[in-house]
Amino acid sequence: MTFARLAVLGLAALMLASCTREMPPTDKDLIERFEAKRATFEALRKRLCDLKYDQTITRDWAQPQMAAKDEKDFRALLDEVGARSVRYVRGCQLWIEMWSSGPGRDTARKKYRYGPPMYRIIEIKKPEPGEPPEKDTNEYLDKRVSIASYEKNIEGDWWVELDHWQ
Repeated sequence: MTFARLAVLGLAALMLASCTREMPPTDKDLIERFEAKRATFEALRKRLCDLKYDQTITRDWAQPQMAAKDEKDFRALLDEVGARSVRYVRGCQLWIEMWSSGPGRDTARKKYRYGPPMYRIIEIKKPEPGEPPEKDTNEYLDKRVSIASYEKNIEGDWWVELDHWQ
């Protein structure tokens, strides 16, 4: 092979490698992380549920009504569990985003959710004995639906949730 062909192949390989997306964590990975960091998740939930207003906190932004010290404390909790952001809605509903991919309409998010079951989400039930193994919510990525949300119960009001739009 000539040098030019090798250079073109190398460039093509680099371009393909840069197009690959970070893979979403599996439900099992998220459940194991939840169990290992349960105290931190509960501390985050309790502190957010004590708020008297809705709040969004990301790694580099929070709504202005939050004091700088509280914002710093919440970011430390997010870092401890490896989260990208948290969204809290009064009534003690929260979403802790762990992974996201794609812009605009071609996006997917995997997160923890705290709160009662939601009517708009398809719950992935645990299989009965003798049924095929439980599906991971990642198996529903890239299915031909416009908007879909799937959740799997961890325990109580804690859930693993997958949302995607196409």
